[in-house]
Amino acid sequence: MSRNVIPLLLQPLLFLGSLSVLAAPPATVDFARDIRPILSDTCYHCHGPDQENQQADLRLDLKQSLYQKHDGQVLVLPGDAKKSLLYQRITATDPAVAMPPEEAQVRLSSEQKELIKNWIEEGAVWKDHWAFEAPVQVSLPKVASDPWVSNEIDAFVLAKMKERGITPSKVASKEKLIRRVTLDLTGLPPTQQEVTAFLEDDSTEAYQRVVRRLLDSDRYGERMAMQWLDVARYADTNGYQTD
Repeated sequence: MSRNVIPLLLQPLLFLGSLSVLAAPPATVDFARDIRPILSDTCYHCHGPDQENQQADLRLDLKQSLYQKHDGQVLVLPGDAKKSLLYQRITATDPAVAMPPEEAQVRLSSEQKELIKNWIEEGAVWKDHWAFEAPVQVSLPKVASDPWVSNEIDAFVLAKMKERGITPSKVASKEKLIRRVTLDLTGLPPTQQEVTAFLEDDSTEAYQRVVRRLLDSDRYGERMAMQWLDVARYADTNGYQTD
């Protein structure tokens, strides 16, 4: 990722601070974001790719299987949840037909059932994993002209915030900004000399200069390497078992 882009990514996050949040459901249900994770957690054990555990010759991880008939009834009928066997089974009260079965370790919450219902009612649109979807150029949200927006990324951030009923807080003081970004990128607080230099820099590029300096520092490299060492379970072999 370009270093010119990274400051733009960090800026809205650092400026948000504390937010006033009003819970609001998403305008539409996205299969890849909202539905596939539910099916994966609760259904794929018996209706997924593992052939040894497959039940009823039914797979919910494949598009062609999800929209086919099962026992003479359409599993997912776009636009009509009540006629969709999938929704009938997850809302059934009879233990003999209810899914997931009583012995299943993971249960569907009422909110998850409602999401599935809304997805079907909205047309049951299938979406592949984002990594397999061709990128599409999108236009900037209407809020792009808002005074709070200082770059294109801000426009998308603010649009999503407005959708969720979130109001951005006031811009933090320079003391807070340099402390936040320094801790985030290096894991260490800024020195007094660094804070003083930032406070005395009145140019519009002051914050960007701080970010570039931090990205060029050895401390930033150590911070990023630490994350990957944890992912690679480095200490399991070189720290715990010393092999």
